[in-house]
Amino acid sequence: MAAKATQTPVKVTAAGNIRGAPGKLAWIQVSNTTGNGLKCILNDATSGTTDEVMQIGVMGEDSKFLLFSPPCPFATGIRVGTLEAGLIVTGGFVD
Repeated sequence: MAAKATQTPVKVTAAGNIRGAPGKLAWIQVSNTTGNGLKCILNDATSGTTDEVMQIGVMGEDSKFLLFSPPCPFATGIRVGTLEAGLIVTGGFVD
């Protein structure tokens, strides 16, 4: 029997890494605490905003949950390179 993958949740409230190494993003939740529509940008990187993978927009005072099956691979790192003020991002990854 294969070992079960462990999902490690990481919360980000400013630009930063969900994982500073290669990994697979299993899920992500983006919550907007403001009344305005905002977005965050995920990058396959460990610093900066290169190698954009996706943009996630969330309407005011709402949350969005995305489940990736299979998990989305990131070769360099799982980074929230751009995070507009008022967003909270929590992501779960597997090795």
